[in-house]
Amino acid sequence: MSYRADPTFLKELKHYGNVNIESCFNCGNCTAICPLSTENENFPRRVIRFAQLGLKDNLLSKRELWMCYYCGECTETCPREANPGDFMAAARRYAIAQYDFTGFSKLMYKSPWFNAILTIALFLLFGAFILFFRESVPAEKLALFEFIPEVYIQLAGLMVALFVGLVSLIGMVKMSKDLSKAWRSENPTYKDSNTKINWWSALWNTIVGEVLGQKRYRTDECEQDQQAPWYLRKWAVHLAILYGFIGLFAATAFDFLLKPVGSSVPLYYPMRILGTLAGLLMMYGTTVVMVYRWTKRDDSTRDSHFSDWTFLILIWLVGLTGFLLEIAVYNIFPISWGYALLVIHVALVMVLFVLLPFSKFAHMLYRTTALYFHSLKPVEKTQEQALAPTGD
Repeated sequence: MSYRADPTFLKELKHYGNVNIESCFNCGNCTAICPLSTENENFPRRVIRFAQLGLKDNLLSKRELWMCYYCGECTETCPREANPGDFMAAARRYAIAQYDFTGFSKLMYKSPWFNAILTIALFLLFGAFILFFRESVPAEKLALFEFIPEVYIQLAGLMVALFVGLVSLIGMVKMSKDLSKAWRSENPTYKDSNTKINWWSALWNTIVGEVLGQKRYRTDECEQDQQAPWYLRKWAVHLAILYGFIGLFAATAFDFLLKPVGSSVPLYYPMRILGTLAGLLMMYGTTVVMVYRWTKRDDSTRDSHFSDWTFLILIWLVGLTGFLLEIAVYNIFPISWGYALLVIHVALVMVLFVLLPFSKFAHMLYRTTALYFHSLKPVEKTQEQALAPTGD
């Protein structure tokens, strides 16, 4: 089997984060200390070796790249101070850029100026789009959906969803092809008549066990601060952000499907309650992560990439403006700044979702895909299954 080496690959990776693996002599300490590394997924050592040899195709085709949650143990104990945890984070950014056919990810990860300018430009663009459809409103009450008809907000949301869906789908297909090729080479018996593939079991384990339950991330060894209460553990904070997003998405979707256009709902409306609780969860998780990164709590938060901060700040601002808008809506006295707040909040939401395939938000898609291939294993059929008719 032939491999194509790129001698400039390591230099290219340095544009995506703190990469210092030239000093690594492949001792294997990082793999030995990692609580999630196994015999079949021995990272980060193997991924580091691919980068050192310029084997970028091999690096991209390994699901081990996404098995890492960056607990920081490898970086803390590396005898050569090669920062393997930082390298893995940078390699994931590189992978996201490779799966993105538009080229935006590459520019956003390489240049903090482009990252900031694009984010601000998108915010101004969506703000101008919303204001273009504004209408005159009575001064004696806060009539948000008379100021900007809800149909235009929904139209903008649908356009964003179509764009994000297309870019994300193409990226996931490209990634799945890479992972599938590697998976088939690692499981040569998957087509044998005496084996079966646990497709649905793998999907269930991925969605319920790994994504919603954080089974691997909840490993105690993944938390450097063993004395921290459970609600401050990294897996719990990560889940708070995840469930916050899911809850807000569900509340928005049900609002779109069930609530008449332009109508207002009471504060005790079930979808309003769901959205409020989800928003609190998201704000809590985001605030804790920002504090951890600002105070450089451990090795995993010591060298935050500027793209991480952009993502966190956007989430936090979306949550803050959402709650301020709720206060303005349900205040018994009309609040004139509620109209400006609506424009700011909707524009921020649009920016956040437009950047989904290009920012750290994309981890949600690509890590889930990698976890699926991690759970996908051929197993031997029982005697009864092997003798059962196939229906041919």
